[in-house]
Amino acid sequence: MLAVVVAAMAGAGALCAAPPAKEAGEVVRPVAKAQTVPVSHGGDAADDPAIWLHPSNPARSLLLGTDKRGGLDVYNLDGSRRETVSPRCRPNNVDILYGFGLGGRRVDLAVATVRAGDARGVKVWAIDATGRLADATAGGTLGVFGGKTPYGVCCYRDVKTGKGYFFVVGKSGAIEQHALRDAGGGRVTSACVRRLKVGSIAEGCVADDELGWLYVAEEGVGIWKFAAAADGPAKGRLIAKVGEHGLTADVEGLTIYYASGGKGYLIASSQGSNTFCVYAREGDNRYLLTVDPQAGPIDDVNDTDGVAVTNRPTSRQFPAGVLVVQDGHNSGGNQNFKLYDWRDVAGRRLRVDPAFRRPGRGRKGPPPR
Repeated sequence: MLAVVVAAMAGAGALCAAPPAKEAGEVVRPVAKAQTVPVSHGGDAADDPAIWLHPSNPARSLLLGTDKRGGLDVYNLDGSRRETVSPRCRPNNVDILYGFGLGGRRVDLAVATVRAGDARGVKVWAIDATGRLADATAGGTLGVFGGKTPYGVCCYRDVKTGKGYFFVVGKSGAIEQHALRDAGGGRVTSACVRRLKVGSIAEGCVADDELGWLYVAEEGVGIWKFAAAADGPAKGRLIAKVGEHGLTADVEGLTIYYASGGKGYLIASSQGSNTFCVYAREGDNRYLLTVDPQAGPIDDVNDTDGVAVTNRPTSRQFPAGVLVVQDGHNSGGNQNFKLYDWRDVAGRRLRVDPAFRRPGRGRKGPPPR
């Protein structure tokens, strides 16, 4: 059964937390336009979404969502489940890398941290033109942290070199940067090229391919900003602190809305306040506003872990971008993911830029070295 619900476009709600009005900033209150069917497992199971954009037909774009007690779920943009891949890998976070050179051609990759007892590390799936995912992981699992359990993951393409990477975050705050490599035979391997660190538990991360930054959410502290290049300095800078502008622990998922001219937004899940804080993508990442989703025909979201956004058209229902968030307390059963029309999120304050294509998404030409 499809889990599509058409919702109203207005609602009422609370601020990001309860800071003074001068610190809270503007609040926008969108209502979900669609939701996925619940994940198959109960309890704290759903965690992180990622949006895969079809190269030629936006309506065939897909939403990937992790079920920490099962496998990687693949959804259509109407919320229906298309398939579940690697059903016992227990994925935690997932991201997409476009245009990876594999076997002399370009393919898109889904990359996820997995926590199955006998196979902890990272898995990689190749996504074909039909949207089907096939396990492309050399050796079954890519080792990280010396075999310890990984937590968060995000992908990065260096626009200067064309090389693809993933960053993996450990629960202690350790961070590794891995270069993805063609292992032959349609398989992908990786090698650790850099190590970073924050001071305590962290999970959410996102890399800005165009501007060359990595953002990491230290759950009880705030958001760190590092150079994303493999030869960049190891020292990061805290650009958003818990307690400022309503950002409330735990700080969880991070995502980037790309817009033209180096503009756009860094969006963070402020789990302790059931809201999302929005920062400028450029410059010093100044705080802009808070997103406080409201209940309509689809229920509100609570205790959100992962978030994902795209500025690009996907389906007829989301012609100008979509924001996807995990719902920790879905009224319809097990946890699931809620989808918001970006125009409802943007209101009169944020950009709506569906024509801009982020760097690294091109599939023409020879594979990167």
